[in-house]
Amino acid sequence: MRALRSVGAVIVGLIVAVAFVQGAEAIVHAMNPFPPGMNQRDFNEIKKFVSTLPLSALLLVMTGWLLATVVGTFVAAKIAGSRPAGYITGGILLCAGIANAIIIPQPPWFSAASFVVYVGGTVVGTRWGAS
Repeated sequence: MRALRSVGAVIVGLIVAVAFVQGAEAIVHAMNPFPPGMNQRDFNEIKKFVSTLPLSALLLVMTGWLLATVVGTFVAAKIAGSRPAGYITGGILLCAGIANAIIIPQPPWFSAASFVVYVGGTVVGTRWGAS
């Protein structure tokens, strides 16, 4: 029964984290809309668009990822009543961030900072949630 609770905790933590990421990215897209006529299903056009985003947009996305990681891992650890669910949630988020960096090229500083955000956010959120 405890294992099922932990699996559910990870799933809920991921749902919460994705909601935060989507919210931050929606704000960025509202502030920096796609150019008219851009094919949003073409990865080459997406890559080109991302490369033109201002620093403020990248920092807002990074803030969303930080909040998503802290809150998602907190929720997972809190529901499970232990740290492993939070760490698993954070590990999945880190893997998603690595995949994102591979698929959509980012400035090197952004990739390095996102690693710190995912690892640090996981430690903080998990500790708060399991305490």
